[in-house]
Amino acid sequence: MKIILQINFLILVVAGILLAGDTAYPLENGQRQMGVFQPRIYGMNNNLEISTHPLLFFVKPNVKVKKHHGEYKGLGMASRFSFDYPTPLLKLIQREGKFGILSKDPDIGDIPNLFVFQGELLVTKNSADYSLTGKAGLSICPGCELDKRHLVDLPLTYPRMTVYHHGFASNVGLDLDYIYSEKISLKTDIDLFIIPDEDVFIENKFMINYQFSPKYTLTGGVKLTQGTYPFGKQLDIFPLIDLSWSWEK
Repeated sequence: MKIILQINFLILVVAGILLAGDTAYPLENGQRQMGVFQPRIYGMNNNLEISTHPLLFFVKPNVKVKKHHGEYKGLGMASRFSFDYPTPLLKLIQREGKFGILSKDPDIGDIPNLFVFQGELLVTKNSADYSLTGKAGLSICPGCELDKRHLVDLPLTYPRMTVYHHGFASNVGLDLDYIYSEKISLKTDIDLFIIPDEDVFIENKFMINYQFSPKYTLTGGVKLTQGTYPFGKQLDIFPLIDLSWSWEK
């Protein structure tokens, strides 16, 4: 039962991260997109894109805004800002018995209010059949000094939670999207999470997208992670699958 709860928590924390695409180009005004594990994305006026994960929002309020700034020498430029409030989710799992993942030990204390802000710069080079995107970002959690015993030492989850303890972290990444045919596209990427006093965490995924209608796309693939956790260094592999759909308002 404990393992099942940890897996469910892992899915909740990283929902929208495993399969989300990174590009400097937002959805067009009026376009909408969503997936089972992907956030709901709204294309807005003035080259804006707003996204949030609707189910996760009730226990971990979150919002992300991307602004496309135009092109410079054939490179699309964008900035992206996000906000997360993970405290309700962490308090939900800090309990004894069922659904308890974090300890309720009085020596550790309760979960404080945690406000996480992230800013990223994205640069995309497009061609007829591929796009290449580089990104760099900084995450801050003002006043955060969460006890390390409150951090869930699971792959994917741990490097994203360490900002609650250290107060800041940075990330860099590179994404390659390739259009193989009218219905099939491929994606691979590499992401580095750089955290104070921690090893660099590396993540890499490879996915195949099959668009079986103008509205629906099926995605499958794998994600590799490597890093040094409190229990030691570890390499892990995770299967990925999702169904996404798009529409216009």
